[in-house]
Amino acid sequence: MTRLGDAKLLGGIGSILLLIPGVSIVGYILILIAGKFISDELGDKSIFDNMLYAVIAGIVGVAAAAFIIFTGAMFGVFTFAISAIAGLIVGLAIAWIGLIVSSIFLRRAYGTMATKLNVDTFKTAGLLYFIGAILTIVLVGFLILFVAAILQIVAFFSINEMVQGTQPQPIAAQGAPAGMKFCPSCGVQMAASATFCPKCGAKQP
Repeated sequence: MTRLGDAKLLGGIGSILLLIPGVSIVGYILILIAGKFISDELGDKSIFDNMLYAVIAGIVGVAAAAFIIFTGAMFGVFTFAISAIAGLIVGLAIAWIGLIVSSIFLRRAYGTMATKLNVDTFKTAGLLYFIGAILTIVLVGFLILFVAAILQIVAFFSINEMVQGTQPQPIAAQGAPAGMKFCPSCGVQMAASATFCPKCGAKQP
């Protein structure tokens, strides 16, 4: 199995696990690993970097929000719950901002993946994650985030392992037999007069 094949499997499974309470953290880890594989295979470091920033922003936002809410609750014992209410509001606001920042980086990563892997579902999922993050303040955003998570599953399982530039190419020194040529996309041998590859469908030079 190629690195893209590994990414397809890990990313798909990880995306499914995100929807299961209690094991979602495992899903995040698998998706991050899948992003690393894709980044390495396509030679684009920005993919993994943006996914990593997305995870960090989400974790920092949640951690900071939890700390502020907890601190406000503790002081609320002495201030007739005023600090608790203020802490809750500020904490939720920080979590919301962290979610938006996280979705921005994820959208960037998925936008690049959509272009280089020719899987437009990634771009749609990234956009919905961004819109959903913004709208979580009015609750409808959670439904949009759920739809984005479903599309993320579809996107990972739609990855084509035979992406140009990721498969072993024929050795140029060997050349092709008389009247034959190799597809520059997938490497399959075909008639020299062929306009399209019989295996991957790529137009021939």
